[in-house]
Amino acid sequence: MKNASKLLAALLLSGLSSGISCFASEEERHIIAASELSGLFTLRQPGLGSTVVFDGAYYQLLRNVLEAAGLAKQYRIEVMPAKRAKLEFIKGNAACYAPGLQTFSPDELALAPDTVVSSLSFNRAKVRVISATARRLVSGINDIRRSDVISLVYGVPVNAEMQHMLDRARDSVMVNSEVDSLKLLRSGRVDLILAFYPDVIFAYQELGISDEYPFDKSYSPLQINDNVVCHLQHKDAIDAINIKLAQYQQNGTLQRILGPLYIAPAESN
Repeated sequence: MKNASKLLAALLLSGLSSGISCFASEEERHIIAASELSGLFTLRQPGLGSTVVFDGAYYQLLRNVLEAAGLAKQYRIEVMPAKRAKLEFIKGNAACYAPGLQTFSPDELALAPDTVVSSLSFNRAKVRVISATARRLVSGINDIRRSDVISLVYGVPVNAEMQHMLDRARDSVMVNSEVDSLKLLRSGRVDLILAFYPDVIFAYQELGISDEYPFDKSYSPLQINDNVVCHLQHKDAIDAINIKLAQYQQNGTLQRILGPLYIAPAESN
């Protein structure tokens, strides 16, 4: 009986030690700071209100790439609010950042390290100028009226063309999410919204809007490449990630994982 007790105690101690070791290993892995984009890295868990799960298409893709490249034991994806994710990368607390430096504002980019390495693009994001009616499609800066009110998510990249649009309009409204922009457009409080695809797709889903509002499909004032960027000392990891991304692009895995969210790099609009 005494020997059995000793054996049980040893097993419990061994299990506890193993648990502590696994936890330490989790903490020691390099962090890929992922910006909490609506639906791309996180998805709302059905029936659980605001609870989210890390199962968005970008999360699935990068997790798959890390495992296939043999990097899953050295790197882990940590989803954070956009501002924090960028800050953690700038400060060096995170080894890498997704979805890339093109999502940084000019002020944030000025703080970013000069020596970084970037992966191949795994998707594109496009700004669309969305209106409430098909009678009003915007195909360029000159289609912005002096009476317009335009909505835009705070903190997203704004290039010269988008800034000209905002300056030309009567007013602009900065909101926290694409959901907020769609709500303003639906209520008539704004005339136009500058929305990022594919992000806005999840806003439509959350609001239960089945028919998307119209926009000129031939026009996009800004297109950016989504990728992974790392500090220079993680170049080997980027090289391994690039091998897998190139394979996924060629064999269709990229399109399969991203599904309707995939925007081919070769597309011009």
